[in-house]
Amino acid sequence: MDMILLLRSLVYAVITVSSSVCFGVEMTFCYEDKELSPAYMGNGQGIPIKNPGAAIEILRQVDSQLPEISIKYVRKPWQRCLHELKKNKVHAVIASYRLGRTQFMQYPMKADATINPAMAISRFGRCLVGKPLFYQHMMQKDKTFTLAIPTGYSAASSLDAKRFAIVNTSSQAQSYDLVMKDVVDGTIGLCLINGEKVRAYPYSHELVSVYPPFDMSYGFLTFSKAFFADNRPEIEALWSLLATMPVAEFYLEYLEMDDGALE
Repeated sequence: MDMILLLRSLVYAVITVSSSVCFGVEMTFCYEDKELSPAYMGNGQGIPIKNPGAAIEILRQVDSQLPEISIKYVRKPWQRCLHELKKNKVHAVIASYRLGRTQFMQYPMKADATINPAMAISRFGRCLVGKPLFYQHMMQKDKTFTLAIPTGYSAASSLDAKRFAIVNTSSQAQSYDLVMKDVVDGTIGLCLINGEKVRAYPYSHELVSVYPPFDMSYGFLTFSKAFFADNRPEIEALWSLLATMPVAEFYLEYLEMDDGALE
C-alpha cells in the first residue's frame, strides 16, 4: 500500500512539474474595458481576437516568445483594475510611473532604484485637443477653458488647475463627443509616439493638437507586489524581452489603418 501511495505521489509531482513547464506562470493582465486607441480597441469585457490594440499585440508576442509565462486577459473599468491589482486578484496592468503607485505596483527598476525607461511598453506625449478655435484661444495666456477628461486619467494632474476646469467623463469617446457638441472647449489626446507627431484620437480630421505635449509619459507593464515576489525571474525575463522589442512600430501600424492619424 505504501508503495502505491509513493508511486501516486511521484506521478502527481511529475504532472505538476510538467504542467508548470508547458504552461508557465499564469499572469492575469487587466486593462481598460473602453476603447483607448491605438493601445486598446473595442469596448466591453470581450477580448478582440483580431485587431485588439497595439498593447495587446505586444503582449501576445511576448506570450508566444516566453514559455515560462502564460498571459490571461481581462477587461474592467480602469479603477477596478487598480483596485484588484492592490489585492493581487489581477497581476499586471500597463501604467505610467507615479510615486504613489509604487506602494502597490512593481515597476522595472535600475540598480540605483530609479525607473528603467528602456523597459517601457509605450512612450507617449499627450496634447490638449480641440477645434481650431480652441487652438487659437490657447495662444491667449489669460483665457481659461473647460476640458472633458475620463475619470482616473493621471495625465490630468499635469494641467494648470487655475486655467483648466476638468469635467470628468466615463470614456474617451464621451470626452470627444462633448468637444464636438461644444459642451466643453477641449480634451486630451495622444499626439506623440517616440518623437513622431500623430493624431491618435477620435475626429482626427476635425480636431487639432496643441503642441508641445503637456505630458510626456512612459507606460510600463507593472505587477502587484505579491505576484512579483513570487515570480521575479519570470517577470524580469519579460521586462528584458520588452526592452528589445520595437514597440513603437506596433502603435504606428495601428495608426496607419486610420487615415489622417499620422501627421
